[in-house]
Amino acid sequence: MITYLLSLVCSLYASGGTQEVAQVENHSVRIVGSFRDNTSKDFLKKSTIRAVFKSGKKMTYETNANGVYEIVVPDSTQFLMFESEGYQSQTLPVTFIGKISSHATFPVTPEMVPKDSLQVFETLSQLLLVSFQFPDEMDVNHSITTNNSRTFTNLDYRKTYNKGKHWSWNTTQLPKGTYEYKSTTPEGKKLFFKQFEMKDGLNFIEVIPQPEEPLLPPAMVLTDQVLYFSQSTYELSEEVKTSLDAISKALLARPQTKLRITGHTDNVGESDKNLILSEYRAKVVASYLEQKGVSASQLVVEWKGATAPAVSNDVEDNKVKNRRVELKVL
Repeated sequence: MITYLLSLVCSLYASGGTQEVAQVENHSVRIVGSFRDNTSKDFLKKSTIRAVFKSGKKMTYETNANGVYEIVVPDSTQFLMFESEGYQSQTLPVTFIGKISSHATFPVTPEMVPKDSLQVFETLSQLLLVSFQFPDEMDVNHSITTNNSRTFTNLDYRKTYNKGKHWSWNTTQLPKGTYEYKSTTPEGKKLFFKQFEMKDGLNFIEVIPQPEEPLLPPAMVLTDQVLYFSQSTYELSEEVKTSLDAISKALLARPQTKLRITGHTDNVGESDKNLILSEYRAKVVASYLEQKGVSASQLVVEWKGATAPAVSNDVEDNKVKNRRVELKVL
């Protein structure tokens, strides 16, 4: 099994002395690490890494006297093979997401299973390996989202968690699917955005701040609001869209904040149809916010039909006030 031990890799790599790095070609990727026995957790002193390229060619690298390796492979690499004498070999497919700069470094620390062990090596599913290039003085919020399963992974690498510095890398296990990686400042400035596809094996991505991205306006103060609809419709008016545009920017700047969206109707018509109409009103508001980049995990969607009027439905002026969606900051 592959395990990523950041602090151990850092300490081993720092004490590893000189290590010749095999230079291959432009658009290359730096990978560092060491091998461990999966049971005793002892580090193995002599191991081999083989990189298999799309052309069919291979390059072989050896760990140094301390059992540490540092390799630079081209982005045409398709597989990495890990071998230690007396242990089962491992072969993992490799995917590079976008271009990787010469500044990026990724840790890969394979845990090896002895050949005489009854345990058979089982490859982890899909791993996302991230290399960060952020200055230490910058606080950054990271998120990985997917609309398919509506999952949300919040990766917070603010400098307070690493003795005043940003982590250089991270790994996250994700199922196959299409994802969006987004980095923003706490004030809502978008620093990085990338859509990508998770594949089997090791998936490498470098996250670099992109200051040329447009800045979000100063985040509005999030307060409870009411959005109004015309009778028997769930279409968003231009006025409602303008309000939702501002709300979406505020939510993007505050990824930990949640918003409850509750749909309502007046009492005109059948109760079951009013319940459905209130559901559509709430869901169209949520859908609009998600289209603006707001994570589905920030939205709680409810609907109540005509059962919870804001005012009495006795006159038309009051019925107008009940054709609504209420937004409540949680």
